[in-house]
Amino acid sequence: MVTNRKVVLKSRPQGRPKESDFAIETEQLGEPPPGMVLIEVSHLSIDAFIRTTLGEGGHHGSVPLGSPCVALGVGKVIASAFEGLAVGDWVSGATLAQTHAMMPGAMYQKIDDTIAPPSAYLGVLGMTTGLTAYFGLLSAVNVDEGDTVVVSGAAGAVGSVACQLAKIHGARVIGIAGGRDKVRYLTDTIGADAGIDYKGEDVGTRLTELAPNGIDVYFDNVGGELLDLVLDRIASGARISICGAISQYDHLDDVRGPKLYLRLAERNARMCGFTVDHYANRFGEAIPRLAGWMKEGKLKLPEHVERGIERFPAALIKLFTGGHMGKLLVTP
Repeated sequence: MVTNRKVVLKSRPQGRPKESDFAIETEQLGEPPPGMVLIEVSHLSIDAFIRTTLGEGGHHGSVPLGSPCVALGVGKVIASAFEGLAVGDWVSGATLAQTHAMMPGAMYQKIDDTIAPPSAYLGVLGMTTGLTAYFGLLSAVNVDEGDTVVVSGAAGAVGSVACQLAKIHGARVIGIAGGRDKVRYLTDTIGADAGIDYKGEDVGTRLTELAPNGIDVYFDNVGGELLDLVLDRIASGARISICGAISQYDHLDDVRGPKLYLRLAERNARMCGFTVDHYANRFGEAIPRLAGWMKEGKLKLPEHVERGIERFPAALIKLFTGGHMGKLLVTP
């Protein structure tokens, strides 16, 4: 028997989640039945989409009250009744927010911990991080050499990777983040050409100064008013990739859209949304390329790790309050 500790949704958040919206429960898990595996979770990924599952009717589904919170994770198989996975294999997939996952083996992807540490499969090589940045920047809007690229939420996990991928492809990169330390992180750690502190600077003025000929590509993780500030400064033929809108996730029943969308028509520009799962048949193309750039030192992603499954609610809140840089993880 294995003791599993899991984070369950106790009440639906009203606005920003509070730790009191969650509870920690304990259960005993035995041997997996046919087709199932038992996984000891090593790392959990703290992602913005989790917030959308805490209400009702979200794009990524809705967690029933009293059920474990949604989360992607990596871990090691400690018992298996599934032909495709053996004890000792490292896997990634939807582990939920818990220390141990008893789930169908078909839900998991075996990962190679010889080319990167397991946590990298939630970061640079992860679906909700590196793969999201890869397809959102290189496929959805096709960044080109010489483009001026602006990334919002640039000090977060997806934003950090997007900034670096744009640099790898010869673009000039401007990152937007909150706080002077994060701006230094953008320029000194991940190599952005410039950073804008939305908490301490006038973003519109700084965008005009840093992109006097207009913005060619915008990778948007934030939405809201910031999207309008960028739309007002796009170049002819600009491309905008809507990855997410973290500024809106606490009030999905009252999402505020852009007022200046006519700039798209005026400047022969386009704006498209995407979700990474639509590119699932191309993950095999992207992962070796991302791993190669990691090995060459062109792509890095610092990790902010919260330790203990009881830290999961606080870590999720931290994601929305900007208390981290790079990839936010929980080690159960």
